[in-house]
Amino acid sequence: MTKKIQLMCSDIDGTLLNAKRDIAPETAQAVEKLPKDFPIILASSRMPSAMYYLQEKIGRLGSPIISYNGGLVLDDKGEKLYSQTVSLDFLETVIAHQKDYDYNISTYCTDTWRTAKSDYWTLREIRSTRVEPVYTPLKEHVAVLKAIDEQPHKIMCMGSPRAIDSLISTLKEKHGDEAHLYRSKDVYVEITPKNIDKSSALETLISKKYNLTLDQVIAFGDNFNDTTMIKNVGLGVAVANAAQEVKDVADYVCSYTNKEHAVAKAIEKFLI
Repeated sequence: MTKKIQLMCSDIDGTLLNAKRDIAPETAQAVEKLPKDFPIILASSRMPSAMYYLQEKIGRLGSPIISYNGGLVLDDKGEKLYSQTVSLDFLETVIAHQKDYDYNISTYCTDTWRTAKSDYWTLREIRSTRVEPVYTPLKEHVAVLKAIDEQPHKIMCMGSPRAIDSLISTLKEKHGDEAHLYRSKDVYVEITPKNIDKSSALETLISKKYNLTLDQVIAFGDNFNDTTMIKNVGLGVAVANAAQEVKDVADYVCSYTNKEHAVAKAIEKFLI
């Protein structure tokens, strides 16, 4: 750590949230001890609307956010500071493949989630994120996005491991490395633009908004999409349940998991 920590950035799922996928009272209380003007940035694969209620619970509603693993950065006025999307050609390949399989396709464009129907996967996402989708038939999906001149910041496909295996093979064969395919579980694949990550998004945000550099940041994470952020900040903290890859690059590995309020305990240790 070469400079004093001036800003905190945290991943959400598996890091900041507890077993109920919510902000624990212990975490809210730890944040409350920090100065009100101490910036806290949430960085997630989630869409913006699935992050606002969490900002409110830690007293930072209106702060900038990093959505879609760095594909969309919004400032404190909700304006785009940075935006990268996946092509509609790519989405058409996914939709064509889905005709032979039964899996959920969801697209996320700026702050709108679109999916075809209310199924097991849709209901699960609604419970997790507290956001309602706009139901859009698959055969109309691309036309709808073309009409409003939007492309997806993220495409998420959820279904059987066999279907997702086949989809990934098809996408790699047809599109090569055009997009990043992130598979957090065998029943999910998140498709995002190729050259994005939380680290570069955070660097862009804090430079423009706060005139800070990454070595003035403490960051928390647990999964592969947090690796570069944890590696590049001044104090990178991995929670106990983090992937080994994240622990390997972290400056500090918590003894506690997200379910044991790891972020709250690290705030007490390093910031208070």
